[in-house]
Amino acid sequence: MKLPKKSLAIGACVVAALSACSVAYSLQHPNFQSADVALANAISHIRAAQDYNGPTFGGHAARAIELAQQAREELSIADGYRR
Repeated sequence: MKLPKKSLAIGACVVAALSACSVAYSLQHPNFQSADVALANAISHIRAAQDYNGPTFGGHAARAIELAQQAREELSIADGYRR
């Protein structure tokens, strides 16, 4: 089956976007590692609630996911300042 070039381009953009969202965190500080795991678990639980109930939580569940992802990014930056 041959896909149109436009479909391939869109697929490549989606893969690139998903890859950017799932940045591998190589945190060195053990407390940051634990916090990162907790945040990842929280995101997973929120998504499970959305899957079960639909994304109906007034946008607040999606915002909570955004903030948890931002917190994970901040941990990664903070870990760069460790001594």
